[in-house]
Amino acid sequence: MRQVETAGSGSPVKRGTLSWHTLPYGSPRVLDGACGCAIAPIATAADTDKRLIDAVRAQDRDLIRALVAAHVDVNASQADGATALHWAIHWADVEAANLLIRAGARVDATNDYGVTPLILACGNGQATAAGMLLEAGADPDKALPTGETPLMTASRSGNRAVVQALLDYGADVNAKEASQEQTALMWAASERHADVVRVLLDHGADARAQSKRGLTALLLSARQGDLESARPLVAGGADVNSAAADRLSPLHVATLRDHAPLAMFLLDHGADPNADGPGYAPLHWAAGIWETELTGPRGIDTTRDEEWRALRGVGDGRLALIDALLAHGANPNAAMARPPQRVGFTRGGLNLVGATPFLVASAAADAAVMRLLVSRGANPRLATRENTTPLMAAAGVGRVAAESSVTENRALAAVTLALDLGGEVNAANDAGDTALHGAASMRSDRLVQFLVEKGAQVNVQNKRGQTPLSNARGSSTADLLRKLGAEPASEK
Repeated sequence: MRQVETAGSGSPVKRGTLSWHTLPYGSPRVLDGACGCAIAPIATAADTDKRLIDAVRAQDRDLIRALVAAHVDVNASQADGATALHWAIHWADVEAANLLIRAGARVDATNDYGVTPLILACGNGQATAAGMLLEAGADPDKALPTGETPLMTASRSGNRAVVQALLDYGADVNAKEASQEQTALMWAASERHADVVRVLLDHGADARAQSKRGLTALLLSARQGDLESARPLVAGGADVNSAAADRLSPLHVATLRDHAPLAMFLLDHGADPNADGPGYAPLHWAAGIWETELTGPRGIDTTRDEEWRALRGVGDGRLALIDALLAHGANPNAAMARPPQRVGFTRGGLNLVGATPFLVASAAADAAVMRLLVSRGANPRLATRENTTPLMAAAGVGRVAAESSVTENRALAAVTLALDLGGEVNAANDAGDTALHGAASMRSDRLVQFLVEKGAQVNVQNKRGQTPLSNARGSSTADLLRKLGAEPASEK
C-alpha cells in the first residue's frame, strides 16, 4: 500500500519536509501486473508443466476442463510463483477457480511477492471468489511480506461484502502492517469507504488506534473531508483531539484541507478550537489566504494540481467556519508561535510569528473576516513579533506579488478598516518598513495616494535605506510618489 505518512502515510511517501496532510496521493496499490508480478524472473524450472496456467491465462474454459480431467498438476507455478488459481482469480473466473480448488489447488499458494489468491480477490473486490477461497480454507490473515493483510487490502478497495466475509471467517480486525503500523480501519477511512468503516467498527475495530506517526482513522477521514466516515468513527470512540506526530489535530487537518462542514462537525463533538500543537490554531488558518506558486491564480500547473489548491485556504465556508470556531471558544487574540508549513518555493515574505488571526486576515486583505473577528473581541492593533502591524500587512508589507490574489480594491478596503480601528499610518516594523513601503511594492497607486492623504511620510527610510520610492515596482507608482514629494534615497 502506498501510505501517506511523513512528519506529520504501503511504502512511505516523503517529499522534502512536507507534512502528510499536504501530500497528494492516489489509491494505494498492492499489485503490479496480472498476479502481483512486476518483471518476471527467468524461469529456472523449464520442465514445469505450465499448460494449465497458460489455459487459465487464455481463459480457455474447454482446455481448462480437459487438463484438469487429465490430472495435470493444478499447483504448478510459473517463473514468478503464480499458479493457475492466481490467474483464475485475476480474471474473476469463479468457474475456473472452483474447478481448480476441487481438483486440489492450494488456496494459500503464494507467488514470489507473497501474493495469495485471496489477496488478489480482495484487491479486485471479488466477493464471490473471496467467499469461495475462505470456504475452501484460505487463511483470512495470511499477509504479504509487508504485513498487509487481506482485510487491509479489501478495506482499501472498498468492497463491503469481501470485508464482511473476511470478518465472518475470523480475520483480525485490528492487525497492523509492518511499515507504518496502520490498520484496515485507517485504510478504509483514507479511501472514503464509509460503509466499510461501519462494518469494521461493528466488528471491534479500534477507532483510537494510532500508526507509528500518530495517524488515526479520524485524521485520515478529516484529510479527505469524509463526514460519512467521521460520524461512525466519532460515535465509535475516536478521539477528536488526537494529533499526529506533527501535532496536527483532526480539526487542524479539516481546516487546512478546506473541509468546513467536517471541521464544524468536529467542533460540535468536542474538538479543541484552541489546539496549537503545530504552532498555530485552526482559527489562524481559517482567517488567512495561503497562496503559493502551487496554489495561487498565477500558480504553476502540476500533476494532481487540485491537491495543492486545497491548501490555499478555506473557501466559501470561511466566515461560517470562523464564526463556529469563535462560538466554540477560539481565542481571537491567540499569537502564532510557528507559521504553517508552506508548499511553494518562495522564501521570505511576511514573518507571521506572533501574528493574531486578525493580522492574518489583514494580510489576506479580507475586511469581512477582520470585522467578524473584531466583533468577537479581536484586538486590531496587535502586531507580530517583528512589530508588523495589521495595517502594514493589509497594505502589502511581506506580500509576494507573484503569489497573491489580493486586488487593489480589497487591499484598499482592508487598509481603510485597519486605519479606522486605530492603525498608525507611519508606524514602522523592526525592519523599518511602513504601510507605504508595502503599498509601493505592490504597485498599488490608489493605495499609495490614499495613505499619503492619511499622512504617510513619502521619504521615510527603512533599515536598509530604502524609501517607498525605492520599493516601487511599477513606473506609474514611482511617478506618483515623485508627484507626492518623494525623493531618491541617495539625494536625502
